[in-house]
Amino acid sequence: MGGPGSGRWYRWKGTRTTLDEAYRLDVRWLHRHGYLDGRPHWVSWSRGERQIGSLLLALQSEGVVLTYRYRVGGGDWESVRQVVTLDWTPCHYGGERPWFRCAGCRRRVAVLCGEGKWFLCRHCYELPYASQQETAEDRSLRKVRTLRERLGASMNLLEPIWTKPKGMHWRTFDRLMQEEEAAQRAQLVLMHAAIDRLEASVASLRS
Repeated sequence: MGGPGSGRWYRWKGTRTTLDEAYRLDVRWLHRHGYLDGRPHWVSWSRGERQIGSLLLALQSEGVVLTYRYRVGGGDWESVRQVVTLDWTPCHYGGERPWFRCAGCRRRVAVLCGEGKWFLCRHCYELPYASQQETAEDRSLRKVRTLRERLGASMNLLEPIWTKPKGMHWRTFDRLMQEEEAAQRAQLVLMHAAIDRLEASVASLRS
């Protein structure tokens, strides 16, 4: 399957790719889930239920070896083998914690991003956090979706919330329901305001 450059998250606006939208390798997650045990493991990324990219990862004596395919646009596929150096630092309560050494800037980082041909840190790719490019409408929508996720509800805002998540107290459920309803109302107000601004802009261009 393709790795970096073989696909991108669907985006509504022509803004810069953010850290959340890039292919990400988090060494903490890999270590916690046993991916650094020396055996080869597949790492994949998905959008919804569709896989959009993958690579083969294995810890060897030279470092973490990443094997994947890369292409720009509709060009030919290219096989890539990247070796990422690991640093280990002692933890306060025993054991060691792994870090990636970014091949671009040599920073010690926890996350590498596959925004281009190579997996580098967010500083090398100048990737902003999603929150740095959010509008008021974006933040409002994110709040609604965060609440719906806690409630175990669909991300389709039109679908009602029927049941309480297992293990959640009724008091917590009622509070989150009220917050979700308030956030939905705020989102609608912002959406209507955005539509009004757009219609006013179109009208001014026509006049």
